[in-house]
Amino acid sequence: MRKAFTMIELIFVIVILGILAAVALPKFLGVANQAHEANLKQFVGTLNRTVGPTLWSKAISTGKDGNVTALEVNLSSYTDIPKEIGTDINISNCSTTTSSYRVIAIGTKATAGANYAIACRTGNTNEAPRFILVKGNTDTTFDKNSIGNDVNTTNADVNIGSTITWTGNKVSTLVQK
Repeated sequence: MRKAFTMIELIFVIVILGILAAVALPKFLGVANQAHEANLKQFVGTLNRTVGPTLWSKAISTGKDGNVTALEVNLSSYTDIPKEIGTDINISNCSTTTSSYRVIAIGTKATAGANYAIACRTGNTNEAPRFILVKGNTDTTFDKNSIGNDVNTTNADVNIGSTITWTGNKVSTLVQK
């Protein structure tokens, strides 16, 4: 009659647990980064579907011809700003033309799991403003000095996953438009 496990049985259990941990751990580590990116994608979708048209309508009704940069409003009065961004976003940082985007907010690796930027272009009398989410190709592609300054130098009307170049030869990948 046995009252305890043998040493070999304990070693087998430890080896099996080690194999399971080695397989499962990398999957769980990527989940947080995917969640941060999904939250930013959802935020950009909200900006494009509800906040942008609301601001565009306000810009038209106040005689600004759809130019939302003239409104000088913060987005926190229209929607919740995700924790990955952290700070309020001023719509006046948008590009003043409909042919280019300007960075209006960033998410750093510490807060968003990677280096992200939200960029926008203003609207006009025929078109609402547009917002895009781009992922920097390095952890320091975008920083706080990018807000209101970095403008795309290549066409941003491309497919998701395409490369976009910004002021100072900063390179990013389009994640959401």
